[in-house]
This record gives sequence, structure tokens and C-alpha cells, in this order.
Amino acid sequence: MNMSQSSTAPASQTPMPEFLLHGGEMGRLIHAQDWRASALGSPEDWPRTLKSMLATVLGSAEPMFMCWGPQFLSFFNDSYRPMLGKNFNGVLGRPAAEQLTISWPEIGQLAQQALAGRASRQENMAIILPRNGRDEPTWWTLTFIPVRDEAGAVAGICCFPVETTESVLLEHERAQEHRQQAFRIELSDALRDAADPDALMRGAAQRMGRYLQASCAGYAEVDETGRWLQVLQDWTAEGFAGMAGRHALDDFGPALAEQLRAGQPVAVDDTASDALMQGCACPSPGTRAFMAVPLIRNARLAVVFFVLDAAPRRWTPGQMLLVTEVAGRTWTSLNRLRAELEVRQANRTLEERTGELLLSQQALHQSQKLEVLGQLTGGVAHDFNNLLALISSSVELLRSNKLPPARSAHYLDLIFDTVGRAVKLTAQLLAFARQQPLQPEVFDVDQKVRDVVDLVRPLMGAKVRIAHQPCGRNACFAEADISQFETALVNLAVNARDAMEASGQLQFQVREVDAVPAGAGRGPRSGAFIAISVADSGCGIAAERLDAIFEPFYTTKEVGKGTGLGLSQVFGFARQSGGDVLVQSEPGQGSVFTLYLARVEKPHRLRSADASCAGGAGEDGLGVLVVEDNDELAKMTCEILQGQGYRTVWAANATTALQELAADDSRFDLVFSDVIMPGMNGIEFGEQVRQRHSQLPVVLTSGYSAVIAEQGRHGFELVLKPYTSEALVRAFHKVLARQARPAARLSEAPSPA
Repeated sequence: MNMSQSSTAPASQTPMPEFLLHGGEMGRLIHAQDWRASALGSPEDWPRTLKSMLATVLGSAEPMFMCWGPQFLSFFNDSYRPMLGKNFNGVLGRPAAEQLTISWPEIGQLAQQALAGRASRQENMAIILPRNGRDEPTWWTLTFIPVRDEAGAVAGICCFPVETTESVLLEHERAQEHRQQAFRIELSDALRDAADPDALMRGAAQRMGRYLQASCAGYAEVDETGRWLQVLQDWTAEGFAGMAGRHALDDFGPALAEQLRAGQPVAVDDTASDALMQGCACPSPGTRAFMAVPLIRNARLAVVFFVLDAAPRRWTPGQMLLVTEVAGRTWTSLNRLRAELEVRQANRTLEERTGELLLSQQALHQSQKLEVLGQLTGGVAHDFNNLLALISSSVELLRSNKLPPARSAHYLDLIFDTVGRAVKLTAQLLAFARQQPLQPEVFDVDQKVRDVVDLVRPLMGAKVRIAHQPCGRNACFAEADISQFETALVNLAVNARDAMEASGQLQFQVREVDAVPAGAGRGPRSGAFIAISVADSGCGIAAERLDAIFEPFYTTKEVGKGTGLGLSQVFGFARQSGGDVLVQSEPGQGSVFTLYLARVEKPHRLRSADASCAGGAGEDGLGVLVVEDNDELAKMTCEILQGQGYRTVWAANATTALQELAADDSRFDLVFSDVIMPGMNGIEFGEQVRQRHSQLPVVLTSGYSAVIAEQGRHGFELVLKPYTSEALVRAFHKVLARQARPAARLSEAPSPA
């Protein structure tokens, strides 16, 4: 009779041995079990080493198990019991290969090494265990040590399992996010480079199907009646039939058709058991699982993007979101490409006309401008909706209060990073509109040019030779917005690469000049400037086109290769920074773009103000008058400042704020005001504070202000919205330190005799 035939029927009438007294439920089962037919015999007669080790295992609060003898007779404690699920029949002392049937193939080799006297450790071992009514993958770090008897011989082994499933899944999720990002980049390249609609749809379907390791993926366009699907292009894995052809939507079942017509995605894990498919046809012969994402256009079902699999599978919410995203992006790109092809065909037709050719070309050019503007607007809306979706989904998950701390922290970081991406997007839009509130800083121009050269080098390709000729002095300094300066250089470099068709010489040169030469419609300008030139050996620009190259949407590139916004950003940045940008070019001789910025002297210490206020904490007791017309934002700002140790008083407009200051300005050490407000704006209010309360520093805030964009900050410190507590404290420290320095100099001056 083997150990699996032992019975717990005749409960032991003897007192429980001492080594089992603290063994919990497993200790009681061992005592109650009939051991008469086992190789171990009665527990009272077991070897002392076995008793001692078993008492340790059973008394541990952490999961542990041990095996005894060459048969690996297995024992485990109460904490390990749930891992066995239905495989545990209440009998202990069975061979491990019988007791641990699911996990023993993975851990048996490690156990054999320990029985041979060699301790071993395996990190993040994948083990299938019964959980939640089914077998699920789990991960464990297992440590096996040999158990020696009184004579020093190895008599058994002991295992200390530590579950790492959560950390492994988290790492898998991060890897999946990186993989998805790489997939999105690959898809964007494919959608951008597709030459015709068939290639575009085929490429998108192929990449989606292969990424999900599915059997088939494709697009089905729905006719005006909403009854028929026409699959023009689909991708299929080898041996799968696919769906190319015409299909009646209702053949797949009224419930499924109703969901799709209502714009609701469908995910079926197993067509054989899903109630949605009972008595209905599968999308394609051999389909066992599928996803279908509908696209509603003009209040009707227009397109269905589908992914099929020949085997049952569990579709995840993340996969559904990804398929939905790919469907929308592909459909948008398809319509854009069709529109571009129509424009190309229209151009070919227009070129054959005579007489009214000039008027027709002008009308077409205006139409293309509006089309690109519409695409830009749609793209911005799409990007913002993506950012809002990330924030909304994260907040919804955080509200559920079901996330572990690690996942909650992950989603909080995701929200913060997403807000930062939204800030960058709005900054790019404002720069294009030439209404961006710039943040000028003194910087070493040569150093920043070197940084940009390193940044763009991978973008240029192997056939572009890049040279950098620095300023003749040790360093040349300018004062401008560093981020916009770097963006302008990148735009010039990319423009040069396209002009050279990714092959040629690209040279960056920095030099000091005493004037800006005359340009189109403007004369020369004297002064101290830094000239940053970007020269290429490309095709050059015809003289009649030079006056138009800085116009928004003007481009000489093929349709789909550029929108004409890059040089417009360079022009807008240069003019807003008090400089200029000029171009010299001849067809076949390349081009030289020169950006002029005002030259400044080397500061005693770069960014000294920032260095002096690098601390992130507020100062206890300092009073701040918060002037903000948005009630919710004002309350949030006050809470942030109070959390940093400041005292706050809120005024809803400039008039109320001036009344607060007139009543008792000694309550405040600083004024923090919005720029755009009803009535008196923030700059006008700040000037009033300067006149009436000169001892109070003023910090302004705005997400956009035409006054600041056109006239500058009037000497006030500016914090861009949306701001963080760290940004506020840094700005406050900066102005308070600046306010304190003149006072310190006065206190140190000798008193008159």
C-alpha cells in the first residue's frame, strides 16, 4: 500500500506528539492520519531530524514545504495549502510527484540537487497553479536547502517559496507598454509611407494581426444600407481562410449586428460557448475567437475593423483599446490618403488646362491650405483625446480603491506625465501661432548647438556629414527660450535633410556679428547679435520662392511629406525673441539659413537665480495674496500653497485684491496673480502694486496671453499654467531672494555721520 492509499479514517487515539502541537490544520491532519502502512511508521517513531524540521515548517507563517527521503515524501504548512487547490485530498506524506502534480516538473530538478547536498535558488520561476477555478500562471523565487540527519547525511529537503507574481506581471506590463509604443511607431511609419489605399489597409491589418499573433485581421466597409460588409483587404496567417469578399452583417447574428450598428466593440473569447454566437455563423470558417471594432461616421456604421483567431483566447481590455486606436488611426489615414490622391489627380487634370490655369492653381492652393489646417486641427484633437483618455482611465481606476499601492503610484505617475505631454502640445501650438509666452534664459549658444547636433545626428542618416564650427571666443551667450531655440534648430536640420534627400553636407556655424543684414521688406539692423547658420548641400530654393518659405503651410515637398509648419516656427521664434532669420539659396547650390539672436555678456553664474532657489519647500508663515478669477483653480492653488507652509488670501479680481492690499498690505509677503481676468488684467494690476506697494514682489501666471506674447512680461516673474507646487515655490523663492538683496545692501551701507 503506497502513501496515496493512506487514510485518515481511524483517528489516532494517542495524544498529539509535541512536534505537532503548533502545526495548525496540517499538524492535526498528520496526527489524525493512519501511518501504519507507510514507510515512515508511527509519527512518535519518526527520526528526530524529521520531527524537528517538520515542527519548523508547520509553525511558519510563510509558505513552506519539505520532502523526506528519496521518494520525496511531502509535507507542507497551512500557508502552502491553498497553492494545491483541488490537488490536495487531505493526505500528507505522499510522494511530491503525486502531491505536486502541476508544479513538480518545474521544481523536481532543483529538489534533486538539494537532496544531493547542493542548496539551490531559482528566481521568478513560472509555475502553473490552480486559482480562481482554473489553472493560472504564477511566478516564484524558490530556495531549496538540504536537511541533514544527526549523522550529517542528507535525509530530506526544505523549500522556501516566495511569490513574485505581482512584480513579474508589473514588469511584463511595462515591457508590454514599451512593445506597444514600438508598434505604434512602426504603424505610424507604415501609414505615413503607404502609397495607395490598398497598401495602407493591407499594411495596417498585417501589423495588427502579427502583433496580436492572430490568424486574420482586416477592414470591412459597410454600404449605405448598413446591411452588407465588403472586405477589400485582409491579412491572414498561413492556412487560415480569411474574410475577403461580401458578407451580410445579419448573418453573424442579430445581437452582434445590433452592437456594431450601435458603435459598441465586440469581443468573443470562444465562438463555441459565447452566448452572442449561439445559432449564428462565424465571421470566417475556423474562427474560434474574434474582436470587431465599429467606426460610426455621419451617424451610421461605416467600417468594421476585425481580428480573428483560429483558437479560443482571452482578449484583454488593453488589446481592445489598442485595436480601437489602430482602427481609428488607419481609417483617418486612409481618408487622408484618398483625399491626397484625389488632389494629385486634380493637379494632373489642372496641368492640362490652359487659359484659367493660374486662377485654378490659386484656388487649389487655398483648398490645400484649408485641408492641412483641418488635418492639423483633427490631429491635435486626436492627441488631446488620447491624453484625456489616459487621465480619465487612470482616475477611474484610482477611484475604484481596488488597486494595490504600487499600481496606484503607477497611475498617478501616468497622470502627471500625461499632463506634461499636454503642456508640451499646447506649447507647440502657441509657438506655431507665434503667441507662445517665452521663457528667455541666458545660455551658451555653442553648447546648445552641440547638443542639437548630437540629437539630430541619428535623424540625418549615414550619408549626411555633419560639421560644427563654434564661435571664435571661449563662449557666446544669448538670451532666448532654450526649448524653442532647440526646436528651431531641429526644424532647420530636418528641412536641410529633406532638401539633400538624406545625402550631403550639413554644417552648423556660430559667430558674433554687429548687425542683421537687410531682408525682404526690412532694412539692416545694428547691434550685438549671435548668428547661427545651418548650411546644406541640397537642391536649393528658387529666388521667386524665397519670400514665401516662412508662410504657414507653404511647402515644396510632395503631398504627405510635409505641412510647411517647421520654418514658420523658426520665423515666429526669431521674431518673438527680438532676432530674425534670413536665407541665402540658389537652385543646385544648397541653402544657408541664419538665425540671429541678441548677444549678451557672460553672466557671473549661469542660472544663478534658479540655483539660489532650488529648494522645493515653502517658507512657514509667509503670506501670499492669490488673485485668480477661476474659483476652482484658486481654491486648488491656495491648498497647494498652504500645503507648502504659506498663508493665503484669495481675491477673485484685481479690484478686490487692491482693496485687500489697501486694508493692510503687511499681511502679505508676495502677490501671485493670473494675467487674463475680467476688467483689469494681471499686468495692469501688477503695475498698480508696484506703484502703491513697492515692497511686495509680484509673480504672474498664464497659459496664454496675447499681451505677454506681444509686449513681454514687463519685468514680472511668469509661471506657465498648468503649474506644479515645485514651480510655484521655485518662482516665489526667486523673487523673494531678488527682493531681499537690495534690502541687504541697504542694511550693510554705512550710516551717515
